Amino acid sequence: MEKSIKMKKSNLQTTGIVKAGLILIMIAFASSCEKWIDPEYNIDPTTVSHVPMSHLIPSIQLDMGYNLMGNDVVRTTGIWMQFFDHVGRSSWGGRYRLSPYDVNRLWGSIYTTQLMNAKILIKQAEEGQSPYNAAVGQILTAYTLGITTDLWGDIPYSDALEGGGSPRKPTYDTQEQIYTSIHSLLDKAILNLSVDPSDNLIDIEGDVYYNGNPDAWLNAARAIKARHTLQLSKRNGYDAFTAALALTDVFSSNDDNMKCPFTDGNMNPLYQFMEQRAGDLVMCSTLLDEMEANSDPRIPFYFTVDSEGGISGSDPGSENDRASLPGKYLAAQTAPTYLMTYPELKFIEAEAAFETGNADRAASAYKAGAAASLHLVTGDANTAWLETHINTEDAGSITLEKIIMQKRHALVGQLQPYSDWRRTGIPGLTLVPGTTLPAIPQRYPYSQNERIYNPDNVPDIPDITQPVWWAK
Repeated sequence: MEKSIKMKKSNLQTTGIVKAGLILIMIAFASSCEKWIDPEYNIDPTTVSHVPMSHLIPSIQLDMGYNLMGNDVVRTTGIWMQFFDHVGRSSWGGRYRLSPYDVNRLWGSIYTTQLMNAKILIKQAEEGQSPYNAAVGQILTAYTLGITTDLWGDIPYSDALEGGGSPRKPTYDTQEQIYTSIHSLLDKAILNLSVDPSDNLIDIEGDVYYNGNPDAWLNAARAIKARHTLQLSKRNGYDAFTAALALTDVFSSNDDNMKCPFTDGNMNPLYQFMEQRAGDLVMCSTLLDEMEANSDPRIPFYFTVDSEGGISGSDPGSENDRASLPGKYLAAQTAPTYLMTYPELKFIEAEAAFETGNADRAASAYKAGAAASLHLVTGDANTAWLETHINTEDAGSITLEKIIMQKRHALVGQLQPYSDWRRTGIPGLTLVPGTTLPAIPQRYPYSQNERIYNPDNVPDIPDITQPVWWAK
């Protein structure tokens, strides 16, 4: 078992790094508000090679934390998974409305700020004989590819980002090919992070996730690989579960969580949305009903007090503007966004163990995942609640539905519940009233700019209810 490293961060250093990275992100955001076209993510990486790795890393990380784990992705899929409900003009995704135009900015951010800068980072690290920095770039690339392909399916990658003579209208890799690339990148990163420190000439600097700790990055690479190994369970069956299970011992506590920090000057993205669009997003009654059934102590951390002094949720699609807003765990000004957590890894272990016939291990991992989530969200051990509602499970009573539902409640405000729902069908959600679609969306539409500037290569998807490859 790899040793999991507990991190100690300097608040002053982290704040300074966040501010430095934010400058680059603001530049990227300013350019992304303009018309974004495909050639921008085929820029020759050498043209901006003067940007130091210590600035590239936080720029990529903060953009990922903001856009992949805290902005359009989480709000939209959170509405679809009935964590949130939209009100009036609110979030894209309400009643499953999500147009190609709506995803232009997100698509552009992924390719320009995240993947393009990660490409530059890897190139500079390799030239500077820094396998540790190269590994960070490889992990960030793999993570971004994972979220992107899980949302869209087939995406440009091997034919994009090369610069120079590469096609201006790149072809799309299949999702199966993208998953091969994800695992290859993570394997390379694991090898790079396993080298002796004396063979790494430049330390990891500017890192706001793990403060430059190579052991922590090694653990994170394996944890992310566990997620994307399990994600192929409908394709690879038993092999996916056994392979994922072998990777689930790399985090030992919430101290190992991969998260993006936010500050008073660089605020949590959901907080910013709620501040700028007050009342446009409320909590959903589906989630509240699920959690109230067990008197879950996380409720007041996910839900604020409503307009009548209680806690309530809006029925899906009802647009009840009197319902509770997202609570402080999700939308406090300085609340972090989470990319990979110890609770998720324990629930991966629980599912994989259950599906491979080890019910004892499944029940044990289930209990550990729930306990870790309770402590992460509430700051309290909640021993009495756990003893009554969680620790009663054993090999004879644990079920897949219990595992997935506790994982869902642990990962509110993250993308993974949407992927788990597409894999397992748990929970059984009903369509919101007033939608014109026959089913809950299974993917995002391709961006309008891709349809305009790269029409010959954009996959022909009839509508967003079509499942991605791994969900079929």
